[in-house]
Amino acid sequence: MTTYTSVEEIRPRLERPIASLGNFDGVHRGHQFIIERVLSRARESVRPALLVTFRPHPLKIIRPRSAPPLIQTHEEKMALIAAVGVEHALVIPFTASFADIPAEVFIRETLHRQLGVSEVYVGSNFNFGRGREGNVELLRRLGSELGFAVPAVGDFLVLGSPVSSSRIRRAVTSGEVELARELLGRPFAISGRVIRGDGRGAGLGFPTANLHTESELIPADGVYVTRLTVDGSPRDAVTNVGSRPTFEGASFAVESHLLQPAGDLYGQGVEVWFLARLRQEIRFESADQLRKQIAADVARARRFFGENPRDRDS
Repeated sequence: MTTYTSVEEIRPRLERPIASLGNFDGVHRGHQFIIERVLSRARESVRPALLVTFRPHPLKIIRPRSAPPLIQTHEEKMALIAAVGVEHALVIPFTASFADIPAEVFIRETLHRQLGVSEVYVGSNFNFGRGREGNVELLRRLGSELGFAVPAVGDFLVLGSPVSSSRIRRAVTSGEVELARELLGRPFAISGRVIRGDGRGAGLGFPTANLHTESELIPADGVYVTRLTVDGSPRDAVTNVGSRPTFEGASFAVESHLLQPAGDLYGQGVEVWFLARLRQEIRFESADQLRKQIAADVARARRFFGENPRDRDS
């Protein structure tokens, strides 16, 4: 995928592109639905497909104190966009001055004059421009005047409700990782590097890989069936997210026990896929009680993988 960071780079290279415009946080099934429409129309019309997104997420500039945690990093987002088949992407630097551009000016100057779009696809709830005044209706009205089409794109529904980034965030922060998986079209994941912990897991007979992560969105405290991907190799695991209340003074941690020994992982980059929630995190009266519960969690995780071979093979 060719990624551009300046509008001026596009016009000499892409003629009358079919564009999709959005934040695309999560690159979820709703986003994929729109992108597939764009790619299909580009093939039919023999025109280039162009995805237009922003960095950072606009709310990080407009309302930084209330900006939501992002589902993924920018790099992860762009990798997924490339994976679904997008060949050209424009990443517009989102600044305070850019946020102050009226929606109509953005349409006339950026989309029409600079990019020369022939069609524009956006989600039904997408807003843009100063004060978030731009919407599908404004795009369609000005597109009719300027000579580009804004085809209707219906919502992509899962369990009767539209898929959205905010819905995925709610699912993850409430521990509903199975629902998040349905909405994303893949398991929710966080990434980071394995660091040395306090050794409590090993002392209990269940050594863990402790993750240092820069991911903003973290599942609710609890114990999960997970897969740890190390150097492209996925491995079955049980992951605890939380403050480990059984131990006095323990800090928050994301720590995974691999169901098969994996050797020394310290310092390695890993990705943790959350497949199912086993239970909430609770305080045990003794380390022995905790040891027994971890053994039960591991047994349940092994049964999960035995009953869901697609998760082992994914």
